[in-house]
Amino acid sequence: MEGAESLVYLEDLSGKKGVMQAINPVAKLVAIVGMIVAAVLITNLTYLLAICAVPLVLAAASRIPLKQFFGRTALIPVFAAVISIPILFLTAGTPVWAASLGSLNLSITLEGSSKFAVFAVRVWFCVASLTLLILSTGFDRTLKMFATLRVPTIMIQLFSLTYRYFFVSIEEAQSVLIAKEARTYVHKRTLNLQSLKDLGAIIASLFIRTYERSERVYLAMKARGFQIESDSRHSMPKLRVSDIAFTSCIIVSFAVIALM
Repeated sequence: MEGAESLVYLEDLSGKKGVMQAINPVAKLVAIVGMIVAAVLITNLTYLLAICAVPLVLAAASRIPLKQFFGRTALIPVFAAVISIPILFLTAGTPVWAASLGSLNLSITLEGSSKFAVFAVRVWFCVASLTLLILSTGFDRTLKMFATLRVPTIMIQLFSLTYRYFFVSIEEAQSVLIAKEARTYVHKRTLNLQSLKDLGAIIASLFIRTYERSERVYLAMKARGFQIESDSRHSMPKLRVSDIAFTSCIIVSFAVIALM
């Protein structure tokens, strides 16, 4: 449970004094979008691997622990690799491995392996860039950035409530699990029908308790004057020369690499 909270909680890192924290959120967003667009256009694996150093360097310069940064992005290449496995076998080209399973002939081509690696690296870079943006900005400033960009108010409030009550849901789940552990003792845990039934009961209980709490919270908010369409726009700091210089440098550099 603590691991889930640490993966979602954003305010500690965004409050540090670093390079990305000092940049205007809107300027950061433009720079990150430029990086992602360039990564999508780059098809050379060597160039993609080279630009992967950029989010790592910026994370280190922003005093974001690389261990924590990798912890939030490490599973992304694995997921990307799993869903792109068919590319290995469906791309025509020079075979580098072949096998026969009865009447089915499988072969991995050099071109397929290249596309497979490019896709996995590109996905990691895009997710790492967005992670860097969120970690260095923080949730409150991210919502203000969305408001500045005229994102609909209802979407901003939906994001806000989801984030705020995620931790409440985690605590609710933790209390359910502690109650279950206090009432049952299992010497050796095995996956069987009874354990699946217990898991289903826990999930159902958690859903009901979460739903009931959400109703109580909503009624309490309405009693205090909450309105879903209330204005949530906030002013953001004005763009400075350093913000424009940072964004311009990033966009120009990645545009040159994408056009090479």
